[in-house]
Amino acid sequence: MKHQYDVKKEEAALFEKAKTKMTEYLHNEYKGIEKIAYYDDYFIDPTGAITVEGYLNGDKSKEFDGLYDPASDKIGSSSVDAEEK
Repeated sequence: MKHQYDVKKEEAALFEKAKTKMTEYLHNEYKGIEKIAYYDDYFIDPTGAITVEGYLNGDKSKEFDGLYDPASDKIGSSSVDAEEK
């Protein structure tokens, strides 16, 4: 039981790190980003990368997703419904 708790705790920490990196990425690469909302769901692929998804500026039609790679500490690939800088 403790092992499951530890794994969930590690996943939660990774998810928080991924959201932080995605926030930095969105503000650095896209125009007009005022508010970022994240969905609570995430997926960790076999390589250890984690997906983060959400929407921008309170508009659920302005969605984004990204894949955070902890090995490189970067957002690897993304899809963002916003204008690039």
